[in-house]
Amino acid sequence: MKTPILDGFVSRLYILKFVQSSPATVLTLVDRLRERGVEKNIRSLRPILRSLMIARAITAELVEGSGRVYCITDSGREELNKYLSHLDILQSDIEHTGRAKRAGRSD
Repeated sequence: MKTPILDGFVSRLYILKFVQSSPATVLTLVDRLRERGVEKNIRSLRPILRSLMIARAITAELVEGSGRVYCITDSGREELNKYLSHLDILQSDIEHTGRAKRAGRSD
């Protein structure tokens, strides 16, 4: 089965959320993604990290003993907030549709 296009979006969203809560290395990010059911390896994660860095959503700092540590920027926080607000709207729409179906209506 071909990986859905949403996979990149979901990975991007998770990465921003993870580095918002605490700076992380690529290995930490891979582990955290796998805990959430997003199967990524370092090789597949690097282009997403590069894209986030180009967009200035995250920065990378070399830390002795840890390697590259990724941190969110103000621009990354704005991007994350936009994603989360869209997800809130989607969740609201899903709940509205479910209530309408239970009431015997179709909106």
